[in-house]
Amino acid sequence: MGVTLHDLASDEAVFDVNFWHWRALVEAVRRLDVLPAETVDLLHEPFVGELTEPEARLVAEAIQTRLLPTLPSDERVMLDGTRTTTPDDGTFYREPARQHLNYSTDRATLEEFATCCARCAGFRVG
Repeated sequence: MGVTLHDLASDEAVFDVNFWHWRALVEAVRRLDVLPAETVDLLHEPFVGELTEPEARLVAEAIQTRLLPTLPSDERVMLDGTRTTTPDDGTFYREPARQHLNYSTDRATLEEFATCCARCAGFRVG
């Protein structure tokens, strides 16, 4: 299960990530508070969510200047914004009260996403 972002100008695939990272990444973008909540909500929707080039640049700049400087390479950002240095061991949490533990993203993925946002002509979620 994955998410692919397609450049708005070329329709080229510019970023691929698994669903478990994507959900946490989108919620990290929400917490940066640079986009309207409605725009962020739609990023969870394949074939609906998209960012314009100016929106993508805002996200790139916020990740690069506000999030990455505070995130050590050994930490993961969880769906709720908490952080952990416990490595992801691939456990799939089925209990509803623990399902949020399935979602996290790391520095490398955030850096790659920020680079994508800084270079693309906006993107649509596919």
